[in-house]
Amino acid sequence: MFETMLAVMLRRNDDGQAANEFYDKRRLWADYVSTHAGVSDRAFRVGWWLSRKMNGEDQCCWYSVPRIAKEMRRSQRYVQRAIAELIAANVLLVIPEKRGPNTYYLHAPFFDG
Repeated sequence: MFETMLAVMLRRNDDGQAANEFYDKRRLWADYVSTHAGVSDRAFRVGWWLSRKMNGEDQCCWYSVPRIAKEMRRSQRYVQRAIAELIAANVLLVIPEKRGPNTYYLHAPFFDG
């Protein structure tokens, strides 16, 4: 995990290639997750929302569960269950923060390689 974050940080000084690669990976991630047997419609919906909030520079996003729920017009429990499902399916990496919102990264087996 640290290795992935370091690679992202090192690529920040490029000419936008890293961002373009991320957007391609984000599209592939959505295709992969939409057909993943371990991901419900609810989890896909929350994962899609999170993925669209990620930008090519940081390749992650920072949102609290209450904010996600509010913006999606869903309950906090709905969002919590969806995130737990995405983590269990190994398609979302969540870095919990003691203060402030969690950090979310997309994950898929084909990203490593």
